[in-house]
Amino acid sequence: MSNEIELLDRYEQINKVAQLYIKGTTKPTTIAKELGIKRAEALDLISEWREIARENDDIKEQAAEALQAGIQHYSMIVERFWETVEQADTNQDYKTKNAVLKNIADVEAKKIDMLQKAGLYDDAAIGDELAEMEEKQAILINILKEVTSDCEHCKYEVARRLSKVTGKTEPVTLAGEVES
Repeated sequence: MSNEIELLDRYEQINKVAQLYIKGTTKPTTIAKELGIKRAEALDLISEWREIARENDDIKEQAAEALQAGIQHYSMIVERFWETVEQADTNQDYKTKNAVLKNIADVEAKKIDMLQKAGLYDDAAIGDELAEMEEKQAILINILKEVTSDCEHCKYEVARRLSKVTGKTEPVTLAGEVES
Protein backbone atom coordinates (compact mmCIF):
# COMPACT_ATOMS: atom_id res chain seq x y z
CA MET A 1 0.00 0.00 0.00
CA SER A 2 2.85 2.37 0.85
CA ASN A 3 4.42 1.90 -2.59
CA GLU A 4 1.11 2.70 -4.27
CA ILE A 5 0.79 5.93 -2.29
CA GLU A 6 4.38 6.90 -3.16
CA LEU A 7 3.69 6.16 -6.82
CA LEU A 8 0.51 8.27 -6.74
CA ASP A 9 2.41 11.12 -5.05
CA ARG A 10 5.11 10.88 -7.71
CA TYR A 11 2.56 11.06 -10.53
CA GLU A 12 0.87 13.99 -8.80
CA GLN A 13 4.22 15.82 -8.68
CA ILE A 14 4.86 14.99 -12.35
CA ASN A 15 1.41 16.34 -13.18
CA LYS A 16 2.10 19.60 -11.32
CA VAL A 17 5.40 19.99 -13.17
CA ALA A 18 3.68 19.26 -16.49
CA GLN A 19 1.03 21.90 -15.81
CA LEU A 20 3.67 24.52 -15.04
CA TYR A 21 5.76 23.48 -18.01
CA ILE A 22 2.83 23.64 -20.43
CA LYS A 23 1.91 27.10 -19.12
CA GLY A 24 5.40 28.30 -20.06
CA THR A 25 7.31 27.88 -16.80
CA THR A 26 10.20 25.87 -18.21
CA LYS A 27 13.06 26.80 -15.90
CA PRO A 28 13.72 24.03 -13.36
CA THR A 29 14.67 26.55 -10.66
CA THR A 30 11.36 28.37 -11.04
CA ILE A 31 9.42 25.09 -11.04
CA ALA A 32 11.27 23.98 -7.90
CA LYS A 33 10.41 27.23 -6.11
CA GLU A 34 6.75 27.04 -7.20
CA LEU A 35 6.39 23.48 -5.92
CA GLY A 36 8.65 23.80 -2.88
CA ILE A 37 11.03 21.09 -4.04
CA LYS A 38 14.75 20.90 -4.80
CA ARG A 39 15.98 21.86 -8.27
CA ALA A 40 17.42 18.37 -8.82
CA GLU A 41 14.00 16.85 -8.11
CA ALA A 42 12.38 19.31 -10.51
CA LEU A 43 14.86 18.23 -13.20
CA ASP A 44 13.99 14.57 -12.57
CA LEU A 45 10.26 15.29 -12.72
CA ILE A 46 10.65 17.27 -15.97
CA SER A 47 12.63 14.40 -17.46
CA GLU A 48 10.00 11.86 -16.41
CA TRP A 49 7.22 14.03 -17.81
CA ARG A 50 9.03 14.32 -21.14
CA GLU A 51 9.40 10.54 -21.31
CA ILE A 52 5.71 10.06 -20.56
CA ALA A 53 4.81 12.71 -23.14
CA ARG A 54 6.96 11.08 -25.81
CA GLU A 55 5.26 7.74 -25.28
CA ASN A 56 1.67 9.02 -25.05
CA ASP A 57 -0.09 9.41 -28.40
CA ASP A 58 -2.71 11.83 -27.03
CA ILE A 59 -0.07 14.13 -25.59
CA LYS A 60 1.94 13.95 -28.81
CA GLU A 61 -1.16 14.83 -30.81
CA GLN A 62 -2.00 17.79 -28.55
CA ALA A 63 1.60 18.98 -28.68
CA ALA A 64 1.63 18.69 -32.46
CA GLU A 65 -1.61 20.69 -32.68
CA ALA A 66 -0.24 23.38 -30.36
CA LEU A 67 3.00 23.58 -32.33
CA GLN A 68 1.10 23.76 -35.60
CA ALA A 69 -1.06 26.58 -34.22
CA GLY A 70 2.09 28.39 -33.08
CA ILE A 71 3.74 27.94 -36.47
CA GLN A 72 0.61 29.24 -38.23
CA HIS A 73 0.50 32.21 -35.86
CA TYR A 74 4.13 33.10 -36.54
CA SER A 75 3.59 32.64 -40.29
CA MET A 76 0.61 35.00 -40.19
CA ILE A 77 2.70 37.59 -38.34
CA VAL A 78 5.51 37.29 -40.88
CA GLU A 79 3.03 37.58 -43.74
CA ARG A 80 1.65 40.83 -42.28
CA PHE A 81 5.17 42.11 -41.76
CA TRP A 82 5.97 41.48 -45.44
CA GLU A 83 2.88 43.50 -46.38
CA THR A 84 4.23 46.32 -44.23
CA VAL A 85 7.65 46.01 -45.91
CA GLU A 86 5.99 46.36 -49.31
CA GLN A 87 4.03 49.44 -48.17
CA ALA A 88 7.17 50.99 -46.68
CA ASP A 89 9.05 50.25 -49.89
CA THR A 90 6.30 51.87 -51.96
CA ASN A 91 6.39 54.94 -49.71
CA GLN A 92 10.20 54.93 -49.70
CA ASP A 93 10.09 54.72 -45.90
CA TYR A 94 13.39 52.89 -45.45
CA LYS A 95 13.52 53.37 -41.71
CA THR A 96 10.23 51.50 -41.26
CA LYS A 97 11.27 48.91 -43.81
CA ASN A 98 14.49 48.21 -41.94
CA ALA A 99 12.70 47.93 -38.59
CA VAL A 100 10.12 45.54 -40.01
CA LEU A 101 12.77 43.37 -41.69
CA LYS A 102 14.49 43.05 -38.33
CA ASN A 103 11.13 42.13 -36.77
CA ILE A 104 10.70 39.39 -39.38
CA ALA A 105 14.07 37.93 -38.43
CA ASP A 106 13.15 38.11 -34.74
CA VAL A 107 9.80 36.35 -35.27
CA GLU A 108 11.43 33.61 -37.33
CA ALA A 109 14.03 33.13 -34.58
CA LYS A 110 11.25 32.87 -31.99
CA LYS A 111 9.52 30.25 -34.11
CA ILE A 112 12.69 28.16 -34.21
CA ASP A 113 13.15 28.63 -30.47
CA MET A 114 9.59 27.42 -29.87
CA LEU A 115 10.23 24.30 -31.95
CA GLN A 116 13.48 23.57 -30.14
CA LYS A 117 11.92 24.03 -26.71
CA ALA A 118 9.13 21.64 -27.64
CA GLY A 119 11.70 18.86 -27.75
CA LEU A 120 9.32 16.66 -29.68
CA TYR A 121 10.96 17.02 -33.08
CA ASP A 122 14.01 15.08 -34.04
CA ASP A 123 17.34 16.84 -34.37
CA ALA A 124 17.36 16.48 -38.17
CA ALA A 125 14.13 18.45 -38.55
CA ILE A 126 15.37 21.14 -36.19
CA GLY A 127 18.70 21.24 -38.01
CA ASP A 128 16.97 21.69 -41.36
CA GLU A 129 14.74 24.42 -39.93
CA LEU A 130 17.73 26.11 -38.30
CA ALA A 131 19.72 26.02 -41.55
CA GLU A 132 16.76 27.59 -43.37
CA MET A 133 16.50 30.27 -40.67
CA GLU A 134 20.21 31.07 -40.94
CA GLU A 135 19.84 31.41 -44.70
CA LYS A 136 16.85 33.74 -44.27
CA GLN A 137 18.77 35.76 -41.68
CA ALA A 138 21.67 36.20 -44.08
CA ILE A 139 19.27 37.31 -46.81
CA LEU A 140 17.58 39.79 -44.48
CA ILE A 141 20.93 41.20 -43.37
CA ASN A 142 21.92 41.69 -47.02
CA ILE A 143 18.59 43.38 -47.76
CA LEU A 144 19.10 45.73 -44.81
CA LYS A 145 22.60 46.59 -45.99
CA GLU A 146 21.46 47.18 -49.57
CA VAL A 147 18.49 49.31 -48.56
CA THR A 148 20.60 51.50 -46.27
CA SER A 149 23.62 51.83 -48.54
CA ASP A 150 22.60 55.33 -49.70
CA CYS A 151 21.91 56.71 -46.23
CA GLU A 152 25.00 57.20 -44.07
CA HIS A 153 23.06 57.51 -40.80
CA CYS A 154 20.86 54.49 -41.61
CA LYS A 155 23.88 52.44 -42.64
CA TYR A 156 25.61 52.94 -39.28
CA GLU A 157 22.41 52.49 -37.28
CA VAL A 158 21.54 49.21 -39.03
CA ALA A 159 25.12 47.95 -38.59
CA ARG A 160 25.01 48.83 -34.88
CA ARG A 161 21.69 47.06 -34.34
CA LEU A 162 22.68 44.05 -36.41
CA SER A 163 25.80 43.73 -34.29
CA LYS A 164 23.60 43.48 -31.20
CA VAL A 165 21.51 40.73 -32.80
CA THR A 166 24.26 38.72 -34.48
CA GLY A 167 26.88 39.19 -31.80
CA LYS A 168 29.52 40.18 -34.33
CA THR A 169 30.64 43.47 -35.75
CA GLU A 170 28.91 44.16 -39.03
CA PRO A 171 31.12 45.85 -41.65
CA VAL A 172 30.06 49.20 -43.06
CA THR A 173 31.08 50.20 -46.59
CA LEU A 174 32.10 53.82 -46.78
CA ALA A 175 31.22 55.87 -49.84
CA GLY A 176 33.86 57.87 -51.61
CA GLU A 177 37.45 57.38 -52.58
CA VAL A 178 40.27 56.36 -50.31
CA GLU A 179 43.21 58.77 -50.40
CA SER A 180 46.70 57.29 -50.42
